[in-house]
Amino acid sequence: WTALISGYARFNHAKHVLVLFNQMIAEGTLPDLITFIAVLTVCSHASLVEEGQMYFNTMTSVYGLTPTLEHYTCMVDAFGCAGLFSKAISVVEKESCSDYPPVWLSILSACRKWGNVKVGRIAFDHVIQLDRSCAAAYTLMANIYAAAGMQADAEKVGTMRLKSAAL
Repeated sequence: WTALISGYARFNHAKHVLVLFNQMIAEGTLPDLITFIAVLTVCSHASLVEEGQMYFNTMTSVYGLTPTLEHYTCMVDAFGCAGLFSKAISVVEKESCSDYPPVWLSILSACRKWGNVKVGRIAFDHVIQLDRSCAAAYTLMANIYAAAGMQADAEKVGTMRLKSAAL
């Protein structure tokens, strides 16, 4: 079940993923942590924020599974993709994910999508503090600045990237 669900999730077939998940449950097979990563990922990519939140909540309340950093990242991604930055940041702060670069990269990516320079800068600073050599962070932040017409700031980030690569 998990392999099939993950395969459909990989190609962003949300309807198939959710139908298969419900069939799996109906047949008495319990989901595991990997199953939930696939379900939450597809909910995020398909902008099914409420459904993703519901599945996330059932992990613990129904199936007794403890979410991992990857599950929290999926929820941060879902909130960020929907432009719900305060909820995304709240998950990071509440669940002590602030030392996990992928969660901040997820927020940074959402900021590029929505043009949110303020939150983008916060996420960028966190990523760089954790991993100075993260090329994706520099690229995303430079793109955010450039899209906002802040060319000088975009160039500064590019210079920062070159300096970090030299270290």
